[in-house]
Amino acid sequence: MTGGDGRPGTQLEKLRELIHNRQKLAPVARLVDAHVEAIDPGRVRIRYALKPEFMHPGRAVQGGIVTAYADMAMAMAAHTLCAEGEFFATIQLSISFLAPVTKGPVFGEGSVVKRGRSTFFMEAVVRDSDGLELARATSIGTSKRPKS
Repeated sequence: MTGGDGRPGTQLEKLRELIHNRQKLAPVARLVDAHVEAIDPGRVRIRYALKPEFMHPGRAVQGGIVTAYADMAMAMAAHTLCAEGEFFATIQLSISFLAPVTKGPVFGEGSVVKRGRSTFFMEAVVRDSDGLELARATSIGTSKRPKS
């Protein structure tokens, strides 16, 4: 996947640092104990912890947390294609919960399906450690380019 100019986004190398340096993760990523495992242009794989405080009384992870796993994977995939200083934001997200999340770790795989000038179309799959699909999501995001 390439940026609008045909080259990988300049933020890719900075994001690859997250594989080895978790201190640079956003606070919400540290909250869900995200560990970036792989990052390539337009694609990421993130491992998330399953914390007891994320569970609802039915002994499964609350849907908002599962949505955060998927959203984070898609947004990070989009950031790999952003230019230096470009800001990305999710503007629409749809998620289907396929199975309850009852054990960890959980893996989010996000990818950019298509990028326009400022619009991104993304998808994510959340899986358990056995590869069982727990959720599928799609998202649309937008980026703002820095003013010259």
